[in-house]
Amino acid sequence: MASGLQSIDNINHEYFMDIAIEEAIIAGERGDKPIAAVLVHNNNIIGKSSNTWNTRNSKVHHAENWLCMEYSNYLRKYGKECIIYSTLEPCIMCISTIIMADIRNIVVGYEDIYMKTWDNIQKLEWIFSRINNYKIGIRKEKCIDLIKRYGEEDDKKILLPE
Repeated sequence: MASGLQSIDNINHEYFMDIAIEEAIIAGERGDKPIAAVLVHNNNIIGKSSNTWNTRNSKVHHAENWLCMEYSNYLRKYGKECIIYSTLEPCIMCISTIIMADIRNIVVGYEDIYMKTWDNIQKLEWIFSRINNYKIGIRKEKCIDLIKRYGEEDDKKILLPE
């Protein structure tokens, strides 16, 4: 197992996911995809970010990617002790960025049933060996509701269960 936090069981994941959900609502109301991420270290929020696909006219401005870039200096020193919360399971681009930023603890609201990120992570030893904790399903229904409320029709088709 990678160095850093070995257990995140005694942390109030619902509280931090609620913060991410608030950020995702802001993104949705702004006209972006309703996805957000929160970076936490020692139970303190270090930063928040949301998807800005439409406002920045860029498909690489995912919440997790942007958050890791914005706090890269902090993560270089404390990344292994941090937790990233995301309302939707990070895509392959973002999971790679998260690992490169030394974040070893990932908490997800709703699994990405389209990309099946967790299935792919388990096949990639380089990534899998660097994850200490990977929790899925924190505030799942609220995260699904974000997609229902603010998601584009294509997103709804591929991300929501039938």
